[in-house]
Amino acid sequence: MRIAPMSLLVALGAILSAVGNAQDEVQPYGSLDSIPLDTTTQTSWRVLVAGETLLLDSVWNDSIWLWSAPCEGPFVTLRFEANGIYREQIMPCDQPNEVEWNAPLNGDSATLLPNDIVIQFQRSQLDSLPSFSLTGSCFPLIAESAFQSWYNAVKAFTFESDKCRTIESRQQVGCITADQGAQLLRLIPSEDRRLRILKGLVSHIDMVQQLPTTDLFHLQLYREKAENLTR
Repeated sequence: MRIAPMSLLVALGAILSAVGNAQDEVQPYGSLDSIPLDTTTQTSWRVLVAGETLLLDSVWNDSIWLWSAPCEGPFVTLRFEANGIYREQIMPCDQPNEVEWNAPLNGDSATLLPNDIVIQFQRSQLDSLPSFSLTGSCFPLIAESAFQSWYNAVKAFTFESDKCRTIESRQQVGCITADQGAQLLRLIPSEDRRLRILKGLVSHIDMVQQLPTTDLFHLQLYREKAENLTR
């Protein structure tokens, strides 16, 4: 049977149209549709707030971080951790509503007590803070009064074994500075026991790389081991 040329053209056009529609309906594997997708991702920050004690340990995913709580000391320290770095901001408690970067949360803020601190923190403000490596850092630091009480308790003992036990009994209470760590270690006369105490303290010393190992350990064997611990 012969098909008229015009009919043949119409039939061919219909076939090509059907093929084109089928290709529009079936997308290649892994392809995206024409709707623009928001691929912007916010870095998730671990947020820690400390005054005399650790007040908050949470995760921040939004563009604005809001927080309020009673201020238990002269100031609180905000610490933001992510991707191996941290950033910090100290906020005074004496006049919380007048501090830069502080703002009322909402209408309920009228019920806050006078010593409550109210903080509204934005990503742009976080970006303006300097970054530091998390390696060798420890947070939060114990209060100076708490450290002094600990130090005096160690110093009061006559025997070295009692001094060691007193340090070891409190070494996990919180974080201390490298200078405070050196003060405790100097209370232990023998370098072998001093090294043992350092092994327990090393993860609780902030900026442990700054510990003066050369002054604390005169014997090369112990000094090298101490330097390996504090790297």
